[in-house]
Amino acid sequence: MEVLTEARDEWMQAQNYFENVSEPDLVDYAIYRLEAARRRYMYLMKQARISGIRNEQIFKEEIIN
Repeated sequence: MEVLTEARDEWMQAQNYFENVSEPDLVDYAIYRLEAARRRYMYLMKQARISGIRNEQIFKEEIIN
């Protein structure tokens, strides 16, 4: 579950970067980074569900950490 937490954090960091980027040349990079992080997180969530880990377990783990 630590991997999921790291992936979620990476997604949130990418979102924050996207929201704050002001250099026009970096907008494409920000979009790419955001989409890549989102897809990685969604993939890991899907794998967790297949393995029998429920969203509640992940949420509780994130609150504890």
